[in-house]
Amino acid sequence: MNVTDTLDTQLDAQAPDIGELVNRLQALFDACGVPPALFQSFAMAFDEVISNIAAYGSAHDPIRIHVTVGADEVRAEVIDDGVAFDPLQLPDPDVTSALDDRAIGGLGVYLVRKMMDEVAYERREQLNCLSFRKRVAAQPDA
Repeated sequence: MNVTDTLDTQLDAQAPDIGELVNRLQALFDACGVPPALFQSFAMAFDEVISNIAAYGSAHDPIRIHVTVGADEVRAEVIDDGVAFDPLQLPDPDVTSALDDRAIGGLGVYLVRKMMDEVAYERREQLNCLSFRKRVAAQPDA
């Protein structure tokens, strides 16, 4: 993988088309030779983050998504104008108790944190900016 490429797009904050985003992400990752497992991690992370913004964020303007595929990592940023909320301040959910005994919520953010190498939140100019990245493992030459 030696291509650096980007995806910049926007989704409707009230009814985001996550399927279309995933299709565009797949095309980018395929063109850049990103391993399928990494695509699955990013597709799931976007699904969780964007679904939460649409359900709870009160965003009005479109959700902005920026993805950069580099030689050794993939970086993503999701920006919305919803209420200030740092999902990284949520405590990790209880994943050891029986399902019926667990509190609802928080599992999506937990999964994103576990799947990515780095997840960061910043409030910039009245915008929520959540970024995440994952290193790309070196692939043996075919």
